[in-house]
Amino acid sequence: MVGRKRDAAKELPPLSRLEQRIMGIVWNLGECSSAAVISEHNKSEQLAETTIRTVLANLRKKGYIELVPTIERQHRLKPAVSREKVGRRTLRDLVSGFFGGSPRQVFSYLIKEEKLSDEDLEALRKLIEERQKKGN
Repeated sequence: MVGRKRDAAKELPPLSRLEQRIMGIVWNLGECSSAAVISEHNKSEQLAETTIRTVLANLRKKGYIELVPTIERQHRLKPAVSREKVGRRTLRDLVSGFFGGSPRQVFSYLIKEEKLSDEDLEALRKLIEERQKKGN
């Protein structure tokens, strides 16, 4: 079943920005109630509880979260796919859609437009050197 979920992550519909924010909270909390998601979200930005519950229901329909069996009165939720899987797919879609499939354009943009610290640049340089040593 776990293998099936990993494969299914490729087939999941994309997330809206609000769904991404709510999903990020679910990933951070792990197994949680909708009340916990609402409380966590509203620490930074106020949204109606019904809006957040609707987003959670949509995430469940899309296959991103699932219900956890419980004897509690409230439903418990947990991520059905990992943040890493969704992140990889989202990044591939971004590179393909906005940068013409060119990782070079992505790195060029990041280096020129984003405020990267010297530590960030050094870490990127080391990653590039490691990749070159592997011959990939």
